[in-house]
Amino acid sequence: MATNSRNIFYFSHLLADFSLITVAFITITWFGGSLSFPVINLFDLGFLAYLLTCWYFISRSNALYADRVPVNQVRELLTTGKCLVVLGTLMVLFVFAFQEKTYTRGFVLGYILTLSFFMPLSKITLKRVFHWMYRKGVVRKKTIVIGDGVTGQRFYEYISNHQYYGYDVVRFINGGLQLEANTAGFFQRLGDISDVDEVFIAESESLLYNTREIATMLSANAARLRIIPNIYGSSSTGVYQMSTLGDFPLLSIRNEPLEDIYNEAIKRIFDIAFSLFVLVFICSWLFPIIGLFIKLGSKGPVFYKQERWGKRNRPFLCYKFRSMYVAAPDTNANGKFQQAQKHDPRITPIGRFLRKSSLDEFPQFINVLLGHMSVVGPRPHASLMNRESLETVNNYLVRHQAKPGITGWAQVNGLRGESGDPKLLKARVEHDIWYIEHWTFLLDLKIIFLTFWNMVAGDKQAY
Repeated sequence: MATNSRNIFYFSHLLADFSLITVAFITITWFGGSLSFPVINLFDLGFLAYLLTCWYFISRSNALYADRVPVNQVRELLTTGKCLVVLGTLMVLFVFAFQEKTYTRGFVLGYILTLSFFMPLSKITLKRVFHWMYRKGVVRKKTIVIGDGVTGQRFYEYISNHQYYGYDVVRFINGGLQLEANTAGFFQRLGDISDVDEVFIAESESLLYNTREIATMLSANAARLRIIPNIYGSSSTGVYQMSTLGDFPLLSIRNEPLEDIYNEAIKRIFDIAFSLFVLVFICSWLFPIIGLFIKLGSKGPVFYKQERWGKRNRPFLCYKFRSMYVAAPDTNANGKFQQAQKHDPRITPIGRFLRKSSLDEFPQFINVLLGHMSVVGPRPHASLMNRESLETVNNYLVRHQAKPGITGWAQVNGLRGESGDPKLLKARVEHDIWYIEHWTFLLDLKIIFLTFWNMVAGDKQAY
């Protein structure tokens, strides 16, 4: 059968989960009301549509259905549990926002508990069914792999060892593919391909053959042709993204989940909601208190504005509470950017407390609301520090492929504060790039939780 097994696996799991979400909703609504079959009104349908939409985006951001057959079953179930926790949280927010008394705490709890039992059970069952199908040779394609060098060999070994992709390699042709005027020798090596579904052609690393010539020769056959570009080592994650611009194929050498419009929308909506909550319920009373102490502690403005670089190196004015004396220089005697250090004489007494507790960063929620920054992302550095760091750290500007954040993956891993040592700065950049390439909504929530935890417990690197 020439159907892509990954698509079948994806849609079968998605359909099963959607069905469980719908059936559980109707069932809990039924038992929560009268014993007669429930009458579903427009509000109920809207709530159900909300749950289905939330589940789609939650599962998508956590790659719940992506190539899940070879993944450890326990890990898959843990990921499902994380998604259910987020779904339960979003249910509570929905009920709270609409102040709907029909959906009680018992309804939410019963609904999540029902899904927590039946959803893992369905995944275990579906996985066993797909394993049985693969053993029986159902949903599999006959294929030939052509290629020399590392790319061709690795691809052949990969699809041979990972049968869940649905390929049965009937031949692997490696080397000896020089094409001459008489191509009879080539087709003799290739053999009969009348019953072959796909032919994979890996680009030659030793230039022993021309990939385009082979593709042209095989284009008259019914087999589907796929070309594997020789790009090993170009990506730090080994994950590439394919897209098109008109009729032109495009290959991204870096995994960029935040370039997906759905992920970008989720992150932006959360940024707006979270920053509004903090500004209205916390900053509205906290700002005047901090401002008063800053004014009493030293002369000068309450807020400090500094040019920093945002996404794609676009400069913006970053807001902070002033924590240093007004006359404090930004550079040292050598004209180099001077980061804040432990026992730095430029820092005011109240500024030392603000920096230690990270309260000096709270005005940056205004930057988040304006769209300059995100709640979570690589910390923005001063423009002068950016220019100097370009000379010492490779791939430094990659961290600017995402919006800068008030907090970030590097900061919650102890890489905050002074980074004058090139090794520390390199480690911070590596953590920032890892965050950009592995972003999920749950990762953002984890970083926010760890940030508040560090604020309460204290961070030795905060000064």
